[in-house]
Amino acid sequence: MKRAVSRHPAVSVLVAAVCASALAGAPAVALAQDIAPAPEGNGLTKCPGSYQVLDAARAGTMSLPARAYTLATTIDLDCSEAARLLTEFQRNWGTKLPLTWKPVSGPVGFSNSAGQRFSVSRAPAAGPSRLACPYLTLVQGAQAGPVYVGAGRYRLSRSSTSLGCAAAARNFFALAYHTGDPDGSWRVESFGTPGVRFVRGSTSFTLRRAFSTTSGGGTYPARGEYRCGPFFTVQNNDPIGKRFTVKKGRYSITTFGSTDCAEAVKILPTLLGMRSGALPSPWRLRAATGSFVRSAAGSSGFRLSPYLGQ
Repeated sequence: MKRAVSRHPAVSVLVAAVCASALAGAPAVALAQDIAPAPEGNGLTKCPGSYQVLDAARAGTMSLPARAYTLATTIDLDCSEAARLLTEFQRNWGTKLPLTWKPVSGPVGFSNSAGQRFSVSRAPAAGPSRLACPYLTLVQGAQAGPVYVGAGRYRLSRSSTSLGCAAAARNFFALAYHTGDPDGSWRVESFGTPGVRFVRGSTSFTLRRAFSTTSGGGTYPARGEYRCGPFFTVQNNDPIGKRFTVKKGRYSITTFGSTDCAEAVKILPTLLGMRSGALPSPWRLRAATGSFVRSAAGSSGFRLSPYLGQ
């Protein structure tokens, strides 16, 4: 009926040379000059950060394969707010967007009744090399094993095209933010002015800090969330109360707060069986996001979303 993985597998993260200033939280390398936001046309201005989708997701009717994206906004919409909205859209249950937001085209993105708008487009690579990936943005500093990587925008490059850009980003965030399981055991080979390199066998990828700005950056799943893998299978249409139904199919489970994957997988069949809508204490249903939470505050629990993998 289901397949799941443990929340925090043992990960080998070793460091060969670590700067003391980095461990203290200082910037990893000297900053390049920040690039000013550039006009995109259509009344939109490109955001300086990048938005990283770590696992295939959906925002309304828009499919978002795992990769980096660039956001562009109208003058009355802050880039960080656009990134927050995109995360919220991906958390929604089904394809309905909150408030008055709706999908638009030319360029592809979203708008609301107040005239605010932002576009979502595939981010270009950070350099001319075929091994270069789109910029990776850290909205908050991260601790990858003993190495602290400060907030900012980083050039991401790979040792080989056998490692995809989305996979490199997913592995970094898995190690730094625990947003998923890393693909095998990675170690840190070097750290200093050139950047930080993650190595697994003959494969590696490197992050070099380029800019301090992070506006318009973000990740999905977000920091503090964990995507269980690979999926949970629902065998029948399961209504919970009169207004919410989990239809037959495969679902991703994302945990947050103190709830882990084993707990979510264990309780889910019980919750799906509560057709009256009365869930066992302390569980509560938040139908708007397909979430099951353990308190009124909703700070701990898990949510379901259609599984978009292969």
